[in-house]
Amino acid sequence: SSRVPETLADIVGGGAEYAPSNSNLNNLHDLTMKAFGALESRFDSELTYRGQKLLSLSLEDLRNRIKWLQERVDDLQVWIDFKETEYTFSLRGLSSFFERLTADPPPAAQLIDIFRKATYQEWLSHLYKEDLHLGEFRREKHEHVIAEFAKLDQEIIHLSPNRVIEAANRRKPQDILIQANDSEVTTLLKEASKKRQLMPIRNLLLRIPHLLSRLKPCLLMSPMSVSQFLPPESMKFDLILFDEASQIVPEDAIGTIYRGKTIVIAGDNKQLPPTSFFQKSQVEDIDWNEVNDEDVEVFDSILDECTGVGLPVKTLRWHYRSKHEELIAFSNHHFYGGNLITFPSAIAKHEALGVKMIYVSDGVYDRGGKRDNRREAEVVADLVFKHFQKYPEKTLGVVTFSLSQMDAVEEAIELRRRQHAEYEHFFKEDRLEGFFVKNLENVQGDERDVIILSLGYGYDSQGQITMNFGPVNRVGGERRLNVAVTRARELTLLVTSIKAADINVESAKSAGTSTLHAYLEYSENGPDALKYTPEKVEFEFPMEREVAMVLQHLGYIIVPHVGCSYSPIDIGVVDPNNSENYLLGIEFDGITYQNNSSARDRDRLRTQVLEQLGWRIHHIWSPTWVSRRDSEIRRLFNVLNETNKFHMDKEDSSKDLDLEEEKPDENLTKGVGVHKIQFGGIEKIGLPYKVHAFKSSYPPSEKASAAQGWTVQPNEFHFKKERQLQSSLLKELIQQEGPIHFDYAVKRLVSARGLKRKSSKIIHAAKEALNLLILKDQVVVKGNFLWPPELKEVQIRVPVPGVLESKRKSEHIPPEEIESAMKTIVRYALGISADSLIIETARVFGFNRLGERNRKRFLDIYERLLWQKKLICNKDLITVA
Repeated sequence: SSRVPETLADIVGGGAEYAPSNSNLNNLHDLTMKAFGALESRFDSELTYRGQKLLSLSLEDLRNRIKWLQERVDDLQVWIDFKETEYTFSLRGLSSFFERLTADPPPAAQLIDIFRKATYQEWLSHLYKEDLHLGEFRREKHEHVIAEFAKLDQEIIHLSPNRVIEAANRRKPQDILIQANDSEVTTLLKEASKKRQLMPIRNLLLRIPHLLSRLKPCLLMSPMSVSQFLPPESMKFDLILFDEASQIVPEDAIGTIYRGKTIVIAGDNKQLPPTSFFQKSQVEDIDWNEVNDEDVEVFDSILDECTGVGLPVKTLRWHYRSKHEELIAFSNHHFYGGNLITFPSAIAKHEALGVKMIYVSDGVYDRGGKRDNRREAEVVADLVFKHFQKYPEKTLGVVTFSLSQMDAVEEAIELRRRQHAEYEHFFKEDRLEGFFVKNLENVQGDERDVIILSLGYGYDSQGQITMNFGPVNRVGGERRLNVAVTRARELTLLVTSIKAADINVESAKSAGTSTLHAYLEYSENGPDALKYTPEKVEFEFPMEREVAMVLQHLGYIIVPHVGCSYSPIDIGVVDPNNSENYLLGIEFDGITYQNNSSARDRDRLRTQVLEQLGWRIHHIWSPTWVSRRDSEIRRLFNVLNETNKFHMDKEDSSKDLDLEEEKPDENLTKGVGVHKIQFGGIEKIGLPYKVHAFKSSYPPSEKASAAQGWTVQPNEFHFKKERQLQSSLLKELIQQEGPIHFDYAVKRLVSARGLKRKSSKIIHAAKEALNLLILKDQVVVKGNFLWPPELKEVQIRVPVPGVLESKRKSEHIPPEEIESAMKTIVRYALGISADSLIIETARVFGFNRLGERNRKRFLDIYERLLWQKKLICNKDLITVA
């Protein structure tokens, strides 16, 4: 009874007269239901409370629910926004996506990424349905097809000469005896048998027009020879092909054109034009110092005329003769508007590649006398014999800017030939590949591995210089220069007694002088002197950025878009052993790939040319990257390991490396090329190098005797059962001594296992142990150095006297550690010279003598600090930025 409300108990106890009337109760019920209806109409679905409909609730629960709704009135705006968002999703066909989000709400910060991924996934599915080739794409199959195509394409090219020869042989007359005296065959046989009273060539060809075309369907002749020897009426050709057409005047070409049905004019209007001097038989004897512009008449070539009348023009854009991009980058920029497609070398810098300036500071131009530069000619002669001594297998040519300088160079070379008869075989006559000395006017069409340019012009004995540079000053001089600077396949050496700063370009009256000034600047400063950078974004699409991040995570330095032209390598991976070389080139199926419209260019020739330039090319295809990203990362990782020099795959497996302490170079004891380091001066810096003591709790190899303890046999080290142990040891070492060079870590690791020598198999096993750590993110690889994951900065660590393991080679010291030492030294010194800085840095790391290898190591890092503006050089004194 305690549960019955008092009001109800009173009514029941009071009798019928106290009961409410039915009409009043009905009215209250109606009002209540009307209020419920008004409330529910404000919501899309039926109102519930804890899963029950409101009308089924007790009065107490109903009162609580209505009170809760009243207190949440301020939340209605949030609810309205939610419903509007739901409606917006439904309008765009995303209702199911919205339902999944509300059923299992993710963190708000992830909503945009989730939506973007879902959108891309749907888009990708749609593309796969629209283009079945995308869904069916498999990298392995695609690369197999490319390999088969490349093989068959090369076979066709290889077989084509035989097909041509076979077709030509079928055209020849059969070996049938014909007695008629007036037959063409008889006429030719008679002339061939004569020893005197030979028929003039023109008359002979006039009498055998049909036989000539069957015996020799292709004739190689100059335009003058065509007019002289081929009768115009009887000799007709299906195709006339002109080469070097920029040097042929129309009047010389007309006779040849008349004899053909189709003509192809091949030439370069940026190279030598025809001039009035080319009509003279003694063009080589021109003294350009006495020639005025009005004496030189430049003619239009047959190439210019045919272009002017609107004949179809096909530009040959690929340039693949140069084995280094520096050789063509200048001309591509200054003459061809950057439209040539050039290919970078995998060797960014090398003494035998590119463009180099040899400055002859004491060269004097004999202005009033022979108009030559004898000192410069002597330097050229020295370079010629040095080349034959160092690179005897490479072809060589010398190009001078005047006839007088050509004579001076020839005299200097002749003098050395008399003194060194052992070099005489290099001067044999070989028109195609032999050594030559030529002037600027007659070198077009020649090419050699190495070209030495001798400018000759410069300051005279009075210290005066004029802006007269012979043929370069004259009409078309810039085109002559273009010819000269593009003759080399591998290396151009510019020997000059002046630099760009010696030419007053503002007063230059000819395009040739301005171009010479630009080339002098280019040869001195490299491609940076071009003063332009093609507009490039760092990465053209997200996949490139993702691959770049993977490479950087693996510790590699990457360069996006390697090359000077508009067809670069997408990503170049810098060789960790030599920052001036590239380890790997990575290409995608992006813009560069799509710009090559033919399969031959896209899938064979481009890769072939790059491989000839030293690249190893690794292709990543977007469908495979999207669908199998992890496997592609592993494949890339394996390719890098195979290619990387510290993987040692190229090392002769039969060659063992001595692990004992290096013996001093004999040169060190003789003092040849070595700087004795003087102690004192800057206070000693750095902390003692802590050598890790390996734990002895690891079990020895099963086959090792108990007495040997740690020791294993060399043929057991590379066993798979050793790998986990080696990985643990390596992790210990990196944690204690990291960053540590891979080679030094291997040396320490095999020493810990009781070995004294390491072979390529042992190194390979150590590499596999390292891979286990990399895959578990237990090590960070930066180039050849192994870092503990948590270590961000390295301290300066110096060797401990008497502790052999604490003494490291310069190449085994992390560059970050050397940088820190250099900045510390400069900070303490308050200004120091570069030489002193390098010597003091070497002293910090325990080097008593500074050999050439160590000097180069420290110098490279010093120059990098200058380039990064972390150090400043002002008046030969180094300070901290």
